[in-house]
Amino acid sequence: MGLGDRIRAVRKAYGCTQQVFADRLGLKQNTIATYEIEKTTPSDRTLTDICRVFHVHEAWLRTGEGEMLQSPTPQDQGEDLAAFLGQVAGENSFRSRLIAALSRLSQEDWAVLERLAAALTTPEE
Repeated sequence: MGLGDRIRAVRKAYGCTQQVFADRLGLKQNTIATYEIEKTTPSDRTLTDICRVFHVHEAWLRTGEGEMLQSPTPQDQGEDLAAFLGQVAGENSFRSRLIAALSRLSQEDWAVLERLAAALTTPEE
């Protein structure tokens, strides 16, 4: 797996289009496309930015060794959430309506939702 394949793997792991991935890095979509097909090689700064923005181990991105993703910190998770909310703001889409509905839940509603999610994800014995 070459560097372009690893960049594509990061993008796909986050469910991003090339445009969204590029936007989060301050690049153009066609730049990401050239990286993925290995027509051009990203700068060291771009590789560092990918690692920072997408919580990727730099050794994995550069060489393919080790694990792809780092465990995000609470601050990283907050930044990811803010970026996501920025993407859906103003949309008239299911995900925008869902986020709006979730924002109106009470603490008790969240507890019910958490129990439901646990029941759905816990394998039956």
